[in-house]
Amino acid sequence: MKKINKLKKAKMNMGIVIPLLEKYGGAERYLIECVFRWQHRHDITIYSTSFNQKLLDEHGISKDVSLVEISPYFEGENSMVLNALLLPKIWKEEIGNHDIYHTHLWPTHIIDLHPMVWYPHEPLRVLYDLRYEQNVEAVGKNASRNIHIYPKYNYDRIGDSIYNATLSTIDVMDKASRPDHIVANSKYTARYLEDVYNCPVKDIVYPGVEPESFIELPVDRNLFVTISQLWPHKRVNLLLESIALTDEAQLMVIGNGPEKERLIEIAEKLGIEDRVFFLSGLSNKELSLVLARACAFLFSPIKEPFGIVVLEAMAAGKPIIAVNEGGYTEVCNENNAFLVPAYPSAFAEKISFLQENPDIARQMGEHGRKTVPYYTWSKAADELEDILIKVWEEDKANQQVDTFTIEDTLVGIQYYMWFGEGFGAAHWNDNLKSGHVSDKPYLGYYSSTKGQIIEKHLDLFEYMGLDYITVNLHIDEQGVNSIELMGIQHLFDIIKIQNKNIKIAIQIAPYSSNMDELSKTIKMISKLYSDHPNYLRIDDKPILFWFWTSVYDGEKNLIGDIKIETEKFSNIAVSLRLPDGDKEKNSTFGLFDGFTPFSPLELCGEAKWNEVWTEAYHGSQKSKMKYKIVTVSPGYDDSGMDDDIRNNNPYRVINRKDGDTYQKGFDFILGLEDKPDMVMISTFNEFHENSHIEPSLKNGNLYIDMTKDFVSELKKGI
Repeated sequence: MKKINKLKKAKMNMGIVIPLLEKYGGAERYLIECVFRWQHRHDITIYSTSFNQKLLDEHGISKDVSLVEISPYFEGENSMVLNALLLPKIWKEEIGNHDIYHTHLWPTHIIDLHPMVWYPHEPLRVLYDLRYEQNVEAVGKNASRNIHIYPKYNYDRIGDSIYNATLSTIDVMDKASRPDHIVANSKYTARYLEDVYNCPVKDIVYPGVEPESFIELPVDRNLFVTISQLWPHKRVNLLLESIALTDEAQLMVIGNGPEKERLIEIAEKLGIEDRVFFLSGLSNKELSLVLARACAFLFSPIKEPFGIVVLEAMAAGKPIIAVNEGGYTEVCNENNAFLVPAYPSAFAEKISFLQENPDIARQMGEHGRKTVPYYTWSKAADELEDILIKVWEEDKANQQVDTFTIEDTLVGIQYYMWFGEGFGAAHWNDNLKSGHVSDKPYLGYYSSTKGQIIEKHLDLFEYMGLDYITVNLHIDEQGVNSIELMGIQHLFDIIKIQNKNIKIAIQIAPYSSNMDELSKTIKMISKLYSDHPNYLRIDDKPILFWFWTSVYDGEKNLIGDIKIETEKFSNIAVSLRLPDGDKEKNSTFGLFDGFTPFSPLELCGEAKWNEVWTEAYHGSQKSKMKYKIVTVSPGYDDSGMDDDIRNNNPYRVINRKDGDTYQKGFDFILGLEDKPDMVMISTFNEFHENSHIEPSLKNGNLYIDMTKDFVSELKKGI
């Protein structure tokens, strides 16, 4: 029975990625053995294109370990390039947020999530030492190569005319990705990886074995075993030729792969089909039985990075006959192994020697058993876990995520990214009910997703001295607004590229009570944006604004679900009403940490503005909310929209008075005795309601300059 190391270690939320978790190859075995030992110490999610649940159950992987299927391999024409370049980027979008990303095999490092500890097992060897070791086939008058990339089961067939071009293209992407830490399975592999990626690989964590899992049985001096996946570079054909040079020796070939039929044919042609047996799909117990009966273990791959099966053969008390190359040679010595050149005759000589000298075979096997305790799975899991924790803790220490405190007064602006390109496109007079526009921005009828438009808007935000942008994301029964979503992604990307300091917070505008859609949207924001260095954080929590129309007031179940989904956020309502003091808890049930009007000019007539604004400002405190927020607007006019719902609003037109209305809002804020935590300008570009301050044909740059002066004045008094 496996034992778990009980030593207390820091708990991590770990995302593990491996392309396939179906068979029990070396890489899969390594991962499974580690996860078995980590699963009760950490929150673990494994991402893979496919899982073998029976395999995981057999090795004691708990149901507490989450399994998430990611997009499968491409097949068909150009699949090799797609799997190397595109597929890892698709996986990146499908993988959740974790403290640490632990990736196995090639090309999981291209996923480019951080902090990442990559255990590659080997580089993409077809680019390097196996470049000219592929099987070549004639296809008509042309030649093609069968390329194998582990852990795929099948070949990628590449025409010879594009072979080098394909590999060169993959090579560029391969070297462009940089995990935070690379761990090797042997000194040999470490040197190999250093040569390929031109970076130090200092940590080596050898694979392990469970010595107590092997049994003793009478040995058949004529029985020899190899365990290998049947691919050309494993050189099992060399072992078949070796057996043909011996008398009475039999070979058990345990493994599967596309070369199996060819190897069977070779055995028949060599006349040894009655001495070579192919087995696959053995359980651990069945494998132990075969090894127990064998005289020795044979291994002949080209420069194997490590070769866990060598350790397993040692644990079973078997001498090793193997080629003198690769990582496993670091655990072999003259007492437990014959390391020979890759010649059939050299293997045949040692096979015959052990057939004739069973006492020496036994002594070598005993030496191998004494070596094994230095290479256990518990040791491997502990060493790798220590590296993961170290990288995670270093990343936490190095993270410089800006977070504001409530000592700061932050000034932000409502920003809409729902515009299509050109007059008549989305939200540019596309309909009378909700799309009417009576003014025109200086930039013309722009598309919100275009990079140059976003850059110009960012320059204006920077010019005004704003701290944050509140970007709207509308949701209806069909899901999120796709134009807004694309614009938001571009906004985050461009801000990062330009190294801007301004922060972004998303404002959900729900026009549906479909909790599934809300949940998906919140999860998406959490995964894709909340940890972005430019996402707005206050008191170490990301801010999530809600355009709160009051339609959902009193919906206790819905609001309760939203509270659960947004636990990591501070929620702030931008509402069409005032907070309701002590009674607010009966409407929104403690969901919000702050509450401010979306449009302060629509609350009452001008004579009562200061009175109602004061009530709105202090209302969140009376409702026992954390943040004091005030909203300011330059004017309002939605009279051009033919919407029956709006007809009941007595304040549909609030004259701007050449900036005087805007200035009254500024004067109110500057006159507050207890300064606000946040100021929100409503809006930058809501042209339908004419609350925009964006430079336009009617208003010029007036409101941009007024905002700049206000922010400067406000910051002076802080």
